[in-house]
Amino acid sequence: MSHQHVFRWQYDRPPSLEQFNQMFPDDWSCAAYLAKKRWPDGFVCPHCGSRKGWKLRAKPWVWECGGEAADADGVLSPCRKQTSVIAHTIMHKTHLPLRTWFLAAHLVATHSNGISALQLQGKLGIGSYKTAWLLLHKLRRAMVDPSREPLGGDGEVVQVDESEMPFRRRTDPIGDGRGRSKTGKIIIGGAVECLEDGRMGRIRLEVIKGYGRDDLHPFVLRNTYEGSVIMTDGNTAYRHLPNRLHDENVLPKYVQAHHILKHIHRIFSNLKRWAMGVYHGLRRKHADIYLQEFVFRWNRRRHYRSSFDRLLGIGFKIGGRSYWDITGKQPVFRILKERVRGADMITRQEAYEEARAAGVSKEYAKRLLDPSYPPDSISYVRRKPRRPVLAKQRTAFVFDPY
Repeated sequence: MSHQHVFRWQYDRPPSLEQFNQMFPDDWSCAAYLAKKRWPDGFVCPHCGSRKGWKLRAKPWVWECGGEAADADGVLSPCRKQTSVIAHTIMHKTHLPLRTWFLAAHLVATHSNGISALQLQGKLGIGSYKTAWLLLHKLRRAMVDPSREPLGGDGEVVQVDESEMPFRRRTDPIGDGRGRSKTGKIIIGGAVECLEDGRMGRIRLEVIKGYGRDDLHPFVLRNTYEGSVIMTDGNTAYRHLPNRLHDENVLPKYVQAHHILKHIHRIFSNLKRWAMGVYHGLRRKHADIYLQEFVFRWNRRRHYRSSFDRLLGIGFKIGGRSYWDITGKQPVFRILKERVRGADMITRQEAYEEARAAGVSKEYAKRLLDPSYPPDSISYVRRKPRRPVLAKQRTAFVFDPY
């Protein structure tokens, strides 16, 4: 084992699963951790700003404000607003136990090579693949800090280059896709800091549309500080970068680019092996968020111990993400249901045909043909009592493989 690996695991070993189970044995301990994470200096009401509040005995994940708030006329009245520890976080409106979220975040943050949704489904015992896929994509959104700092700085060197990964759908035209052709490719722009001791620093990766100046200049300007030295190959599209120094390296004949830009080409090489080894290739639609996962893992490759806490911390910043936000789809059935009763007043048969064309199942779309649906007033009758956010404390479980 190399000295680098010994050093990393000697001072930055993440908690084991046994240690994690001791820290978070049930949902109650997870709720207490989230409350401390959300209000490190004590409870603060998000509605009136009062610091007076208490945790409800029946709902220990919910806090109630004890301060006073002024109305439109300036009259003070008790606030009494209730706030959940998961409100407006990445876990907003979740139906999963909090411990499932915590265990998923621990596995994702501390696994050096990443984990697929199918593997996560089996590890957590989740019945639906769609639920595991959505959970994993929400955690990937929490890997991108909206306030992260650009690369480089005054006089610091940042290597920038572009690469591509093979990809082809059935609808793509037939062609060899060689050279600068975009056929069957995902074009990626990459940047990496070059430290003074010869090591690599932080990185940035993004999906770009092409190899021209209109695509490369915005990528460099978004991800580097002014005054940075941008080290590139002989691609003329990088010339005339505003407020940056340009170190252009025109490669001699028969000299490959990885001999000059060693760091960024090593990043691209590791990225492609990671994408093929863990996910067997990337889909074009979600390629960018997978690149951000690789960036998170690379930038925190020597900070495994704090990765779990960092992942949940970013999840508090970015707020909730719904299934429709992640997939980019529209809630077709809900929209058509509103259009049937709305001002445009489309017929029920038209709504049914649009729902079927959008992929809604036949049994579900037939509801739009019922004249009594949707009713004027909806009352929900639950056959089972409402499930609490926090699961009951766990009892001893004995596993018998035979």
